[in-house]
Order: sequence, then C-alpha cells, then structure tokens
Amino acid sequence: MRLIGSLVTTILLAGGLVSGACAAETAAAAKTVAATETSVLTLGLRGGYDSNPTDGPVARASAFSTTILGYQYLNGSAKDGISLSLNAVDIYYDPRVAAPSLANSATFNAATLLADKLVLRGTLAASNEQTWSRRRNAASARLRLDYELGDFRLFGSVEAGLAALNERNYFALGAFLPRDENAGTLTVLPGIAYRTGLGEFGVSLTAAKVAYLEDYDYLGFRRDNDRLQPNLFYSGTLRGVTLEGSLSALDAVFPDKDFDDLRRLLFTAKLKLPFDPFVLELASSRTAQDTTLPFSAIDIVDLHEAKLSWKLGARSVLALFARAKSDDYTGLGAKAVTRGIGLEYAYNFASGLTATAQASLRRVRETGTSVPDGFNIQFGLQRAFSLGGKAAGSKTSG
Repeated sequence: MRLIGSLVTTILLAGGLVSGACAAETAAAAKTVAATETSVLTLGLRGGYDSNPTDGPVARASAFSTTILGYQYLNGSAKDGISLSLNAVDIYYDPRVAAPSLANSATFNAATLLADKLVLRGTLAASNEQTWSRRRNAASARLRLDYELGDFRLFGSVEAGLAALNERNYFALGAFLPRDENAGTLTVLPGIAYRTGLGEFGVSLTAAKVAYLEDYDYLGFRRDNDRLQPNLFYSGTLRGVTLEGSLSALDAVFPDKDFDDLRRLLFTAKLKLPFDPFVLELASSRTAQDTTLPFSAIDIVDLHEAKLSWKLGARSVLALFARAKSDDYTGLGAKAVTRGIGLEYAYNFASGLTATAQASLRRVRETGTSVPDGFNIQFGLQRAFSLGGKAAGSKTSG
C-alpha cells in the first residue's frame, strides 16, 4: 500500500545503513560469548518530518517519532537449539494527520537432530501490522525436515496460518471494511538442493490452500483459492560477490469462479558487490499477497531497490539509495506506484551508539488519483546491548 512504501523507504532502507554501522556492535555483542547462548537487545529512537505521510491527494504534513525495539536470543545452534526474535518498529504521527504505523512481530524457532544429518525444525510466528491504509494480524506454525545426503539437501515443510486483513480502498478514498477478512492457509513445500563450487542450486514445489472463514466477502463473492508454485532457486558467492535468486510460476485457481484464475511469473534477485571503500547492493522481486480491495483477491507486488554505501572512515558510512514499488490489484484494474530516492549518513561512536541522519524524496502515482510528491527527513540513535550469555562448555552455578 502507499504508506507502506513510504515507511519502507524511510525506515527499512535507511535501516540498512544502521545494520552496516550498527551491525558491528550487534556482532560484537554476540561474540562476547560463544555461539551456545547469546542474548542481544536493540533500542532505537528516531524523529523527523514528513510532508505527506499518508500519500493522500491533499498533502497534510506531520512531525513523527519512531521507536525501535528488538530482542534476539539463541541457545544452541541452528541445528540443535532454540531461538527467539522480537521486533517492533512503531511510528507516531500527529493524530490529526495519520494514525500510528505499527510493525510488530515475534518468532520462536526450535531445532533438534533426529539422526545424523536429519534435522527437525519448528517455527511459531505472530505479527501485527497497522498503517493508515492496511491492518493485518497473522499467526502461523511450521514444521520442517532437512536431510543432508552428500552434496544434496532434501527438505520439506508443512505450515498452517491464520490472518485477519483489512484494507482501505484508497483509489476511491474509501474507509476500512466493517469487518476483517479472515483466512486460513495450509501450505506444503517439498524440495531438493545441490551444493557445488559455484553455490547451491535447487528446486521446490509449493502447494497452498487458502480458505476464508466467512463464506462470502462484503460484496457476496467467495475468495477461496488454491495455489501451485514450482520454484527454481540459487544462492552463492562468486569472487566476493554474493548472489541469490529464485524463479517461480504462480498458478492460483478460484474454484467458485468469482475471480479470474491468475498465472504470473514471480521472482527474487539479490546482489552484494563490495569494492572497497564502496558496497553496492541490488534487490528485485515480484511477489503475490492477499488483498481485501473490491473485485481483487491478489495483489502482485514488484519491488526494486538499490543502495550504494561509501565507507568514509572506520566509523562512518554515507549511502545513496533508491526504491521503486508497484501494487497491481488484479481484477480491479487499479495500480499504485511509489518511487523514492534518498541519502543517509551513519556514524558509529566508540560506545556502540549509532547516529543517523537521512533525507528522501518520493513520488506516488495511482489509478484515478493525483498525489503530490513527498519529502521525509529524520534523525536517529540506535544501539545493541549484549545481555550476557553462556559460552560453549561453561558451567553455571546451581
């Protein structure tokens, strides 16, 4: 949605610099103990000004504050242990202009070795997302098996999820729906990967059933659908260049024929190229997500990002970033496109505190609506704290 595009530009993309400068502190905190047990708390505060936080047809400016809270806990390893991840990025505007934007999530992972080379992993996740134009609450549970056979890796997972979604029809300047659309999803994914000197290549197949708890939506349509998605993927590092990519064919079928069946080619691609003192990062993706807009059940999201970071010294980084995002609401004939560009500077103090300053411009184009260009400026502080842990082989009293 429009505001999500603005938020990702000003928070997540900008956060990449913090993860570059502040990640050193996070890594240092984690390395104060061995990998057996780590506990790291991240706190951040940002403040700034946005000329049109809702990207509405009539610009209404607002100052804002952002609170960042993260907690990461690991006991054991990825193959035999538990981990907990808690994250909250909450943005507060002038309440006369925009409602708070909340992005909160919690993930618990557990893994155990069932036999040599055979790992069982379980994941419980919950998330809460609220913006001016979108509200989503979700919970999921997943079980996954991984088996290593020489250079081959066999894997399979089953996942059950439940989500409540409600979106404004901002193309018609509409309000939220009287009630959420609640859907349950059951997903099965088998796959195989092969490791070579050039990286890991693999193939998988995703089969999903999406069933809404209410028989009909607010227009009297059935949104239930079945999805089949074969996928090719690759990841590796070639001469210092990190590469990731996937290509899949989505086939979504609506049994009740209230919506047209959908077939789209989806993809992800990432590249990280370091050439001292610069680092170039590129990312591109096309994904499918659910929507509650009228006459549309699936939103095809194209996202393209680029960031060039320049390490000015041992403690400072300057970055130029650009981003383009489009939402294609299939069946509705409506599309929203957000483009943004910005600069951010980050400085990591000896104490571990990271200070950032960022400014960005964005342009939004929507079907049937004229939106003025937006401007965002913000300043922030962030730090990661090690809460202690237990080194491998160490003993605790009691």
